[in-house]
Amino acid sequence: MSAFRKTRLVAAAGLLACGSGLGLGGLPGTAAADASALAASQGTSNCTSANVTQAPNQANMPWEIGAANAGHLADFDGNQLDGTGVKVAVVDTGIQSQNQLSVGDGTVLNGETSTGFAADDDGHGTMVASIIGAKPAPGVNGMQGIAPGVELLSIREAGCNATAGNTEDAMADAINQAVSEGAAVINISQDGYDQDPKLLAAVQNAYNQGVVIVTSAGNQGDRDTTDNNGHDYGVNPRTYPASYPDVLAVGAVDKYGTVATFSETGTAKNTYFVGVTAPGVGIGGLLPNGKIVTDDGTSFAAPYVAAEAALIIQAHHWTGSSSRNSARAYDVIKIIEATSDGDGAYSPSLGWGEADIQSALNARFNGGSNALVSAGSTISGLTPMLGIGPNADGQAAATTEQADRTVVKPYVATAGNHEAQNQQRWAYIALAAGLLTAVVALAGAAVARDTARRRGATQP
Repeated sequence: MSAFRKTRLVAAAGLLACGSGLGLGGLPGTAAADASALAASQGTSNCTSANVTQAPNQANMPWEIGAANAGHLADFDGNQLDGTGVKVAVVDTGIQSQNQLSVGDGTVLNGETSTGFAADDDGHGTMVASIIGAKPAPGVNGMQGIAPGVELLSIREAGCNATAGNTEDAMADAINQAVSEGAAVINISQDGYDQDPKLLAAVQNAYNQGVVIVTSAGNQGDRDTTDNNGHDYGVNPRTYPASYPDVLAVGAVDKYGTVATFSETGTAKNTYFVGVTAPGVGIGGLLPNGKIVTDDGTSFAAPYVAAEAALIIQAHHWTGSSSRNSARAYDVIKIIEATSDGDGAYSPSLGWGEADIQSALNARFNGGSNALVSAGSTISGLTPMLGIGPNADGQAAATTEQADRTVVKPYVATAGNHEAQNQQRWAYIALAAGLLTAVVALAGAAVARDTARRRGATQP
């Protein structure tokens, strides 16, 4: 078994050793022989809360929440949406109940039964949950979730002090538990590297019952991945459950829509599995102490899209028992992918594009009907998805594939709306074009001065 990891980005020194199967962190965790060895491998220095940055101005809204236009999202007819009536399960380290986070129900699978499901001594699960469903607290801080009306379910399956869980088996149990408790959406900000039949079966069961599983793609896109047992999975390995069919895997972009190099994509050999991308650099969220902190990772891109899924379910009134079938999961995933900013074209790093929540909520399909379309069928009115990605509607011409937009390293920036971001982006493009013109001119002068000289090395 591979180590399952929380998919927040951490340095090697911050490696979280979290169990016999599924480790938590930016790098694979350490295998532990039993619960006592697992507990001994943990410590507060490995907890998410000890490895994040507190936001200097707690009154500011995190940039990704502003970019989502949280608090002002509406359906096609202008009805405000907040996720009311939708249950979202967070399979993670727990959710700390506090003024801005109300935990409806849950279960404990990580051994920390004494504190219960509405607790979190790691911080990762609380931060993820806050992006989905934190209630606004004017005068206290600037944090609010994208879908603050959802009912949060805490499936506490991992953690820096866990004495159980963190295995593919526990993850499968967590998914099954979330389904049995009535979740319509499950957020999983963890991944592992080995296939597991029980985990796959749990994913398929959830999908067949209409549950949308949103997962982080993983953070090993730019580094070799070797676990502490010496198993080398290579660079940009295939991750699970992200690369299973019937889930929506989410990669990370910065505030300019540029893909972070840590964000995994898969490869031509092991399949491209990213469905969409979402904000995952410099992301703000709440810790168990109620403070806003920032961090990087596909862990924090997934809840952005999980919240979007909840809003789509609310908008189309797909909350009843009659909607608990594969058609709901299929339709929600297709709507998210088809309304992203890729305009139906696919790239390995961007997936079908960056998720666009308001566009998804504005989508009119099947003549405006809210009737579900059966899994695998064409949803009329949505942009056709043509390419090599998951859920494609067909093959793409070579010219229709998206170009990858990958940065050298994650870029952390302050809050701003999409219009301001685009203005800045085009300003940088214009500046780059000017610099390129100057470089070309200088290069031409150098060649004119010494046409006989040949370069000693090619340019990267």
